[in-house]
Amino acid sequence: MKESKGDKNRMKSFSKRLSVLLVVLLALSMLAGCASEAAPAAGETTEASEPAVEPIVIGYVGALSGETAVWGQAGMNGMELTAKEINDAGGILGRPIEVIGLDGKGDPIDSVNAYKKLVSQGAIAVVGTNFSSCNIPMAAVAGQMEVPVIATAASNPLVTVDENGNLHPYSFRIGFIDPFQGKVLAAFAKEELQAMNAAVIMDLNSDYSAGVTEFFVGAFEEKGGEILTIVEAQSGQNDFRAQLSKIAPLDPDVILVPWIYKDVALIANQARELGIDAIFLGADGWDSKELITMAGPALEGCYYTSQPSFANPVTKPYYDAYVEMFDGLVPETEALFGHDGLYWIKDAIERAGEVDIAKLRDELETTTGFAGLLGDLTVDPATHNPDKSVSVYQIKDNMQEFVGEFRP
Repeated sequence: MKESKGDKNRMKSFSKRLSVLLVVLLALSMLAGCASEAAPAAGETTEASEPAVEPIVIGYVGALSGETAVWGQAGMNGMELTAKEINDAGGILGRPIEVIGLDGKGDPIDSVNAYKKLVSQGAIAVVGTNFSSCNIPMAAVAGQMEVPVIATAASNPLVTVDENGNLHPYSFRIGFIDPFQGKVLAAFAKEELQAMNAAVIMDLNSDYSAGVTEFFVGAFEEKGGEILTIVEAQSGQNDFRAQLSKIAPLDPDVILVPWIYKDVALIANQARELGIDAIFLGADGWDSKELITMAGPALEGCYYTSQPSFANPVTKPYYDAYVEMFDGLVPETEALFGHDGLYWIKDAIERAGEVDIAKLRDELETTTGFAGLLGDLTVDPATHNPDKSVSVYQIKDNMQEFVGEFRP
């Protein structure tokens, strides 16, 4: 059939529209291709993009809850503040630090489980705890899992060696050991206080208390002092009058109280109620800002040993940074352990030249002259104990006043 003139015109118009449509579709296709090349979809990478730097995971175990949470929380805060400081300066070998803290509750089983969980989460080292009873079982587990654990204030010798003197190869410590504290306290009592005799009230369930007692008694007797009695009690019983009543008639010059601060406050107040006026001596379990608040005037004129603390002027910048970061919270000494523990790991990794757990362990073991806020640290490879002096403090006018540095 012959086409009409109108049909021809309609065909020409349709062809023009089809041509325009094809041009538009081609242009849109080219634009979509360019956009795809310029901006990859979410989750896609290009040859030009750089992968994210994997953080170095370091764990912390402490009592983040419970009666001694004031220490664990300070240690965790100290780790977080120090991690920020290190990361702001470029991290470790160009990698950032990620600190993961878990609650050991001051309990051996919970602390061991927290350590295991941190290792499963990729921690290359774990800092904590400040309880010997927790770190002694953690040391054996660290040897099995081959990831270093660095005790903070845990001071019993068995934290780093077993009963037979065999080294726990993956267990280290920042603080001094009980023999140091016990011997310094004995020398201080005999030579500085001129004490002729002493009594002891000991926590029978505490490795820490037993260790300080053992070495105090031995050193005091070696120096010619007389131990009048050793009475035993248990943390948590709250009433120590029965034990103190055995001490009262003996009228000792000094009384050793190697307990943690909350028990010390109870013992001191109950002793004063019974008319006991002897000078109390203690170890680093006394070291808390809560002690004076809880004990009141009962401990006026008494002495204890501990690490260098925030009384040392060198710690002032860190103290100020802590107070600022944590909204005016006053730090406990455990925060300084968090600081030194993290910087010690950093120092060891940088000496190793790479992030390798076995090499980290070796470098921790051969550390000499590491300068921390708690003093210089040199490790004895045979025991993993640091060579450090002991600070003595006196409670005076509702303050903890630094007396001096002592060695056994």
